[in-house]
Amino acid sequence: MNEKYIFYPNIDFDLNKMKEITVRNIHNLYADLKTHQRKVKDEPYLIELKEKYPFFSDLYNVYTTAANYITPIHICPGRGCALNIPVIYTEDSYTIFYELKGEVIKNYSVPRIYEIIESDTVEVYRYTLDKPVIMNTLLPHGVIGGPKGPRTIMSWSIDLNYGYETVKKIVGIKE
Repeated sequence: MNEKYIFYPNIDFDLNKMKEITVRNIHNLYADLKTHQRKVKDEPYLIELKEKYPFFSDLYNVYTTAANYITPIHICPGRGCALNIPVIYTEDSYTIFYELKGEVIKNYSVPRIYEIIESDTVEVYRYTLDKPVIMNTLLPHGVIGGPKGPRTIMSWSIDLNYGYETVKKIVGIKE
C-alpha cells in the first residue's frame, strides 16, 4: 500500500451492511442527481455513520462498470477523497494512479462529474479494491475492470472541507 494514494481507514462500520445498501440502491435514481449519486439521508445506517464521522458527505456514489471496462484517467474535483468499498467483482480489477508527464491537459466531463486527463502519463501505483480504502481522488487515476462481470463499488465522498491528509489523521491508519 502507498499512503500517498490510499490507506485502510480505522473506521468502525459493518461492511456487509454497506454492501447491502449499495446492492439495494444500484437502480434507485434521483431526478435531481447524477445517475451514480445517492442520498445518505435515505439510509438510517449511513445517517448513523455520518453522525459518528461528520467528514462524510451527504451523498454516496454507486459505480457499476461493465466487465473489462476501462475508466479514463481522471481526477474528481468535487471531492478530495472518498471511502471506496468493494461490492461486486472488484477482486479482478485494478485502480491505477498516474503521474503527469509535461503540461496538464484536462477536459471536464459533465455527465461523469470529473476531469478527464488528456496529458501524457506514466503509471506509478496500482491496487485491487479488495477491502475498504480511503482514496485520494484528486490524483490522476483510472480503473481497469476484470473479466468476471460488472464491477460495483460504493464510493462515499468526503466533504471538501476535509482534505486527504486531514482525514488520514482523523481516522488513523489501519494496517
